[in-house]
Amino acid sequence: MYKPFLDKTDSRNDLISTFGGYVNKAIIPENCFAEQQNMSLRRFPALSPRSKRAYSDSAKGYFYGLFSKEKLCYIRDGYLYIGGEKILEPYFGQSSDERVFVSMGSRLVIFPDKVYINTKDFSDFGYLEAEFTASGAECRLCSANGEAYDSYLPSATEPQDPQNGDLWLDISGEAPVLKQFSESMGSWLELSGTRVKIICPGIGTQFKLHDGVTLSGFEKAGISGDYIIKDIGPEFITITAAVSSTITITDEFTVARRVPDMDFVCESNNRLWGCSSEKNEIYASRLGDPTNFSAYEGISTDSFAVSVGTDGEFTACTPYRGYVLFFKENCVHKIYGQNPPYTVTTSYIRGVEKTSQKSLVRLNETLYYKSPTGVCAYEGGVPVDVGSDLGECRYTRAVAGAVGNRYYVCMSDNRGERHLFCFDEERAMWTREDNVDISHFAVNDSNLYFVERHNEYHRIGIIDSDNMYGYFSGELKGFEIEDKLKWSFKTGLWGLDLPVNKYYNSFTIRGKGEKGSWLKVGYSINSSEDFVECAKEYLDETGSFNIRINSPRCDHVQFAFEGEGDVTIFSIMRNIGVGSEVYV
Repeated sequence: MYKPFLDKTDSRNDLISTFGGYVNKAIIPENCFAEQQNMSLRRFPALSPRSKRAYSDSAKGYFYGLFSKEKLCYIRDGYLYIGGEKILEPYFGQSSDERVFVSMGSRLVIFPDKVYINTKDFSDFGYLEAEFTASGAECRLCSANGEAYDSYLPSATEPQDPQNGDLWLDISGEAPVLKQFSESMGSWLELSGTRVKIICPGIGTQFKLHDGVTLSGFEKAGISGDYIIKDIGPEFITITAAVSSTITITDEFTVARRVPDMDFVCESNNRLWGCSSEKNEIYASRLGDPTNFSAYEGISTDSFAVSVGTDGEFTACTPYRGYVLFFKENCVHKIYGQNPPYTVTTSYIRGVEKTSQKSLVRLNETLYYKSPTGVCAYEGGVPVDVGSDLGECRYTRAVAGAVGNRYYVCMSDNRGERHLFCFDEERAMWTREDNVDISHFAVNDSNLYFVERHNEYHRIGIIDSDNMYGYFSGELKGFEIEDKLKWSFKTGLWGLDLPVNKYYNSFTIRGKGEKGSWLKVGYSINSSEDFVECAKEYLDETGSFNIRINSPRCDHVQFAFEGEGDVTIFSIMRNIGVGSEVYV
């Protein structure tokens, strides 16, 4: 009697020893992961969870800015802290305005308050703007050295029978011009350096030499407008102008040094740069002086302002490779040159997304930022999309920081839920960490600090660090490291490369873990949302363990891993049996 033979089922072993990152797509490589929680590439090509974070136990409250300038700087509950020390003045009140910090020499400049403080000498602080208002001032015509001109004839026509050295104030034009008669030349010569001294008690106490100021209330003297202070004392200022006679101002007047309201601010080549969406203008302060944005004397240290013709609001600005870049969502304005007047060019590229200005970060030699269509890398030409692995979800409100070769970015999805991702520049791979809500990043001493919105308050933490405790005093002295870390990841759909049904016999996982750490594995077949737990292993040392799967025959399978503690997975060996077109 003859009986039919059953063909032996084919099986194969597949080894994964180089693990990839997070890829949110329908079909992904089998060494990558469709979902992740608290994973990293720090032990690449092995697979491991992220480093533990550390949190300051005392630096809690409401934070409105974070910055690094030799020491960590932030504003909490109305006060400025530098290196953990509370600075009593200036006081910022309980305003919830987002603060922008800019480093300029030894000064830390803070917007929108327009305040500066010397980080070497906390007693040296002040306001970028200044204003003096009073009534009762005397305006006198004087020479460049401040000596008053007492004898001159104001007239619209030349005086008759002049003598050598006579003075004539020509008032025939829009502005009076002082002239002196030269007998040898036989003509009237304009005197350069003619000035007006404005005398009033206290008028010079809030300004400094060469400040650009705006005068208002001086219509009687005909000198309302913008000027440069050429000489100054506690009770006087001198400007380049002319008056027809000594004039007394009895009404209220104002002398003001103004700084434009700017949406975004940065420092480049010892100038403060900024932009205004309302006026569609770009500004630069005078060289080395963040208090002067309207000082125009026709010299290389002048302030600078220019209007741009592009539509839309400014979204960010930053210095880069000797240029200053001003972004909109659909373009970037690049500022060239060493001194005014600068050259401004426009490139229509993917710019920085509105509300994602804090995503603009330089990592090594590349700028990274969140554009309206994804995360981009920019090196001065056309930006490159590096965020395609994050999927089709429209993320917004991006905040980023960088340390080492890693770019961290926290973004909101279309439901408003926050996600923290990490891009490894060296490997061009992403990992997803968790749903921490981060509002600010700053790097100090190779540590990446952040402000997290946590419950009813904010707190400072370290997200990627070589020194979890820092080198600070005051309330930043010491951080608490979080407890054992829980982590998880899911594979993509395995088995799509085989057109027939298959089943999974076993896993051989090689890894190690700290004492008390564990790993759990589950699977689902054919895109089912129900996962079957198949094993839980405790890892105390390096070694291999085998997990029996015995999955039913299926078209494809997805595996879910979760664990706790510091675990490293070196490789996964899969034994796959190929079946027929029938599931069981």
